[in-house]
Amino acid sequence: MLPQDKVLAALQVCPIVASLQKPEMIPTVINSNVRIVMISSGDIFNIVEISQQLRKHKKIVLVHVDMIGGMARDKVAIKYLKEKADVDGIVTPNGQLVATGHKEGLVTAQRIFAHDTPSVISGINALRQSKPDFIEIMPGVAVLKVYEQIRKHFQQPIIAAGLIKSTQDIKQILKAGAVGADTSTASLWNFSVANLTAKPFSTI
Repeated sequence: MLPQDKVLAALQVCPIVASLQKPEMIPTVINSNVRIVMISSGDIFNIVEISQQLRKHKKIVLVHVDMIGGMARDKVAIKYLKEKADVDGIVTPNGQLVATGHKEGLVTAQRIFAHDTPSVISGINALRQSKPDFIEIMPGVAVLKVYEQIRKHFQQPIIAAGLIKSTQDIKQILKAGAVGADTSTASLWNFSVANLTAKPFSTI
C-alpha cells in the first residue's frame, strides 16, 4: 500500500488528524481513536522522542515542519525527519519542502490559506507547482466555500484545518467533500465514521 493510501485508509476509520500542540497531550492522543497525528510543536531536541512514542502506538506520524523549533526549512531538515525521526509525512505551506518530501518518500500535505479570493488564487498557483499528495485548507470551515473551486483544478484529497471546534463542524466539512479534519481540540479526537449516518467521501 502506498503511504498516501495508508493515510486515506486511516481517515476512513477516523477522519481526524490530531494536531499535537503540547507534549503533555501525548497520552491523550495515544489513547484516542485517531490514527493520524500531526506534531505541531516541539523542537529539534525532542521531535525524535515524540515521533517514537507515537509510532510505538501505531500512529501515523506527520510533522508540521514550520512549527518545529530550531529546524531549518531545507532539504537537510526533511532528510532528518525521514531518517532520524522516522516520520510518515510532512505538512507545510512551503512548496519546495513538499518537493523534497516527495523525493524522500514522505507523504506530503501542502497547506493553503483561504482567507479571501486572492489567497485562494495564490494557493492554487502554488499547488500547481508542488503537486502534494494532500491539500490542507485553512481555516477548516472555508472548505464549505472553496471546495468546488479547488476541486476544479486538483484531484488530491482535501483536509480541513483550523477553527474546527465541534462535531457539527466536522460533519459539515466532510459533507462538503473533505476527507478529514485537522484539529487540536482533544474532545474531537474520538470522532469516527460511526458518528455519521453515511460515509461522506470516497477514496481517490
